This record gives sequence, structure tokens and C-alpha cells, in this order.
Amino acid sequence: MIAVSFVVLMLIVQVSTISMLTDDETKNLTSLNLDSIHSNNVDVFRQLLNQETIIRMTLVKNVHALMKDMLTLQEKLTAAENRISKIHTSTDHDISKLKEEVKLLKTENEFLKNNSAQVRADIDHLNENLTDLSNTLTDVKIEVRYLSITLFDINTNLRETAEILQHHNNSMKNINSDIANNDRKQSASLLELGKQHVRFIDDIRNTTRTLKADIDQFQTDQWRLSASVSSLELFRNNQTKCDPNQEVAFTASVTSSSSTWNRGTLIFDVVITNTGNGYNPSTGVFTSPISGTYVFYITAVEYTTQHLAIDIVLNSVSKVRAYCHNSAGYQTGTNMVVLKLQKGDSVWVRFAGGTGYDTEGVPLTTFSGYLIS
Repeated sequence: MIAVSFVVLMLIVQVSTISMLTDDETKNLTSLNLDSIHSNNVDVFRQLLNQETIIRMTLVKNVHALMKDMLTLQEKLTAAENRISKIHTSTDHDISKLKEEVKLLKTENEFLKNNSAQVRADIDHLNENLTDLSNTLTDVKIEVRYLSITLFDINTNLRETAEILQHHNNSMKNINSDIANNDRKQSASLLELGKQHVRFIDDIRNTTRTLKADIDQFQTDQWRLSASVSSLELFRNNQTKCDPNQEVAFTASVTSSSSTWNRGTLIFDVVITNTGNGYNPSTGVFTSPISGTYVFYITAVEYTTQHLAIDIVLNSVSKVRAYCHNSAGYQTGTNMVVLKLQKGDSVWVRFAGGTGYDTEGVPLTTFSGYLIS
């Protein structure tokens, strides 16, 4: 655009320097040879020269105005180009946003198509269910007709039953009145008996606490005495008996802990000592190889806070019991018994109550026995 304006300007300037009256050359008016010109034409030439001068001045003025207009037009074109560039930038940004929105709309359209297919499938399934329901309702209507007839018969029977119940209710009112009177009398008697029962229970509890304390002390003293007697007898027999064939002793323990054992014989399957081979680790039963007096000792540890009670049994008869209370975890119960056995008698440990037992790498729950005489 700037190059075109420059060419137009050069052409206008060039035209302004050409004179049509002086053979395309500009000449000074003072250089004319007036003598060679006819006197009649002098005025005409002067007028023409004056008009040419005016025309040139007008052309120059128009050229300057045109150049000014061209510059103004150039500035406006530059501003227009800047605005167009900004419009292009804004348009590109808007187009990019529109493309993104179109993508989102396509995604939503695809999602809606999928949902529409699912909805159509659900509608078809619902139509099938409605058809089945219609058939079911038809069957229900038939059943309702039969039930209506049946209910009519039932209503007739109910009226008869209501009359019977009314008569029965009258009888029951009389019976309830008699029962209420008897209840009041019995309640008064039971209240008095309850008071006497509470007083009697309090007396029994006090007596039981006293007896339990005495029994606990007696058992402690008895256990200590039995232990002392057994130790003394063992020491005396060891001093007097030297025949190895008469020695019978065993100690066995369980392999591992159990949280579920709750019946039968407790089998101590790990043999620590079995002199005389009287103990069988497969069955948990000790069979006396010879007649004599034996000492048996049991130690049991409860599993966590599950109480445990086990008996030392002679030929299926319980002799003593070891008990672990569940007031705290891993309580230990022990007991010892001295038994007079004949050859072939059997002694073992049997379940008496609770659940499970505990042990460790070094045995905790054990069963021991030995011959003292």
C-alpha cells in the first residue's frame, strides 16, 4: 500500500513540471522573444501562461492535500491492520474454545447415547415385568373372587363364634375376678416368704464365707503336710531301697497349647521321665507295673482367661481336682494325691470343666507320678 502511494505521488509531481504550452519544457516568461510573436497573440499567450501557472499551483496544492490524505489513509490502514490482527487472535482463541466445547459436547452426547441404550434396555425389561405382572394380577383377581366367597362363609362363622366368645368372656370375667382375689392373697404370702428367704440366704452366705476360709486354710495345711510326708517317705525309701527294678516314676507334658480342648482324657504326649515304663504317652494313662503307694501331681495353666478344671482319676473315679479361675489370665492350678495301687490299676487326667490349656517351650502343664513304697 505504501509503495502504490509513492508511485502515484511521483507521477503527480512529474506532471506538475511539464508545460503543455512550451513544448513540454518549463521556461521563464522573460526569455520569450516577443518580437517574433504576433502582437495579436501576446495577450492570449499571457493569459495562457497565467492559467498554466494557476493550474500548476492548484496541482501542487492538490498534490500536497493528496499526500496528506495518503498519510492519513496509511495511518488508518495501519490501525485497521492492527485491529484485524487482534480480531484474528481473538477469533483463533474463540475457535479453540469452541472446538473444546464441541469435544465436550461430543463426549456428553456419546455418554447420553450409552445411557439411552441402557434406559431402553431397562424399559424393555420393565415392559416384560409389567406383562408378567398383568398375568399375575389376573390370577390374583381370580383368587380374590374365591377368597370373597370364602370370606362370606367365614363372616357367617365369625358371627356365630362372636356369640360363643361373648358367653366365654362373661365366664372369664368371673374367673379372673376369683383369680385376682387369690393372687392378692398369694402375693402377700409370697412377700413374707421372700423376706424370710432373703434373711435365710444372708445367713447361709455368711456361714459359707466362714466355712470356705476354714476349708482353704485346712487344704493349705493338708497340702503342706502331704508334701512333707511324701518327701520324707521318698527320702526314707531312697535310703532303704536300692533295687532298681522297684523304681517307678514318670513326668510328661503336652506338646502345645490348645484353646478348644473340653472333654475326655488330657494326653501328655511329651515324655520327660518314664522309669518303669508305666506311663503311655499315646493314651495319657499310667498303669501301675507293681502294687504299692504312689504319689501323683498335676500342674495346669489355663488358656488366657478361660477357666479350667481337671481331675486325677483312678480307674474312672475322680480323686482330686486342679482348678484355674478366670479372674486373671494364665492362672495356674495344682494338686497332688497319694494313692494305694494294685498292679494293673490305671491313673490319668480327665476333663472336669472349662476350655483349653497353655504351655511353652519349657513345659507348663505337666503330669507326674512315682512309687514311694
